[in-house]
Order: sequence, then C-alpha cells, then structure tokens
Amino acid sequence: MKNFNTIALAVLALAVIGLYVLHFSSKSAESVVAESNVVVPDSTVVNTSVSSDSLTQTYPIAYINVDTFLLNYEYAKKLNETLLKKQDKSRKELVSAQQKLQAELEVFQQKYQAGGFLSKESFEQEQNRLFKKDQELQTLEQRLAQDLITEQQKMNMRLRDSINSFFEFFNADKRYKLILSNTDADNILYAEPMLNITSEVVFVMNQRYRASQQK
Repeated sequence: MKNFNTIALAVLALAVIGLYVLHFSSKSAESVVAESNVVVPDSTVVNTSVSSDSLTQTYPIAYINVDTFLLNYEYAKKLNETLLKKQDKSRKELVSAQQKLQAELEVFQQKYQAGGFLSKESFEQEQNRLFKKDQELQTLEQRLAQDLITEQQKMNMRLRDSINSFFEFFNADKRYKLILSNTDADNILYAEPMLNITSEVVFVMNQRYRASQQK
C-alpha cells in the first residue's frame, strides 16, 4: 500500500506540473488568465474555454481502436480470410495423414494378434516402418505450424506497410503530431471521443483499397 501511495503521489505531481506548464504557457508576459474570461488593457475579451474544434490544434493527438479497425478494414479482412483458408488446408492435410497412419497401425495390430508375421524380422521391419511414418507425421505437423506462423508474419508486415503508407498520406498536412493505437481493454484509459479517428481512417483506407483493386 505504501508503494502504491508513493506511485499515486508521483503521478499526481506530474499531472500538477503538466497543468502548471500548460497554464503559464498560455499566458502573455503582460497578463494572467485566471478563469474563462479576462478583460485585458486593450478591452479585448479573451475566452480560454477549449472548444472541440480547437482541441486537436491544442493537443494534436488522435487514436484508432485496433479491434474496430481490423474488423472493418477490407484489406485486413481479406488477409485474415486468406490465412484462415491456409490454416484449414493445413488442418485437413494433417488429419488425412493421421487417419492413414491410424489405419495402418490397426492393420499392424490385427496382423500381429492373428500371428500373421512369419518371422521376427518381418515384424520388426513393419514396426520400424510405422515408427518412421509416425516421425514423418510429427515433422509434417511442425512444418505446417511453422508455415502458418511464417505466413501470418508476412501478412502482418503487409498490413503494417499498408497502414504506415496510409498515415503518411492521411497526415500529410501534419495536423497530428501523435497517433496512438488502442484496443478495447488496453493502453488508453480515457480520451475525448473526438480524438477517436477510427471511423474516418477505416472509411478512407477502404476507399483507397477499393480503388487499388480496380486498377
């Protein structure tokens, strides 16, 4: 509890310092703005209330919700569908190999119980063959799993390149100094709704993706 209190006090202190800097950085050398409206010597009324339009100018920060983005960005959905198809194909290949080996093991067991092996050598030869096939099956399973991991990494890179390329275009006017990513249960504890640009990003990215598919 003591450590928690220490951390809480440290965070509070940083917050106070931040407010202090923001407060005094907005003042001129000749006037002090204490509340919402202040009359300065030239009778100009200064309104310090922050509107939603000026918020992104004062704090040029935005964020996108990654979960919502991935569910609605058409290129991301296409990549995911491609990966799922590859995963299903690998699963079917593995199940087929497992079923074939299982059938051969059952034949081997039945032959052994019926005394069908004429010699110890023929028994051991068949046993070694099946053992080798089992090892090959394990190797196949590992290879298919690694292929899926490699394919997923490639798709993640394509998606990342697509996103990076888009934001260079999207933020060409430098209106945002920082764009964050957030999931439904992580990273950002609170943010003004207007800072969430997910819908705008998804809309524009889908437009660009559809246009690229028509070329």
